[in-house]
Amino acid sequence: MAKKKYSVIWENNEVVAFEIDGARYKSLDQIPSRADRLKMTAIVNASAESDPDQPPVDSYPIEKIILNIFTGVAILMLIIAAISAYSAIQTIAREESAPGRVVDVVVRREYINEQDRIVEEYYYPVVQFTAQDGRRREAQMSTGSNWPDYEKGDEVTVLYNPDHPLDARIKSFGSAAVMWIMPGITGILGICFLGAVLLVRRLMPPEDEA
Repeated sequence: MAKKKYSVIWENNEVVAFEIDGARYKSLDQIPSRADRLKMTAIVNASAESDPDQPPVDSYPIEKIILNIFTGVAILMLIIAAISAYSAIQTIAREESAPGRVVDVVVRREYINEQDRIVEEYYYPVVQFTAQDGRRREAQMSTGSNWPDYEKGDEVTVLYNPDHPLDARIKSFGSAAVMWIMPGITGILGICFLGAVLLVRRLMPPEDEA
């Protein structure tokens, strides 16, 4: 349904007529629709509070502003999810695999709550493997765990970027899941925001009935 066009005709700072979709009325009582009368009354009241020399403008409900903000947030979240998902897919597509062996486990003490100075130990395996170029590499994994998942001497499968062999990870469900945290979180949030916006817009009454 097309949006109605409302106009208030002023002369010498006084209302002389009302116009709705081209139909002109000399007074509010002549307007047949109660919703249209309320709309016109609101326009006149808003104009009276502003500079009478300026043409009246339709008010923009705060609900629409909030919905537009939420819509923008939803779109931004979905864009971030799409970009990070594409990046993860590209990373996986470039990876090569090689047999490797855990040669060390580095233990780091990291703050999990700096205010209360609570620290926790994280374990980062160091893996040795032979890359595609025939050179033996040794790389410390960038992701650790608060429990030693690997011990020195463990045989593992290493996935690495041939252009940057030290950019490697141990093939496991955990290392794969880490790559999809960002796309998953932003995607879910984006869908939730967008779903909420669509639901609210569906439940909102039409403008001429508000």
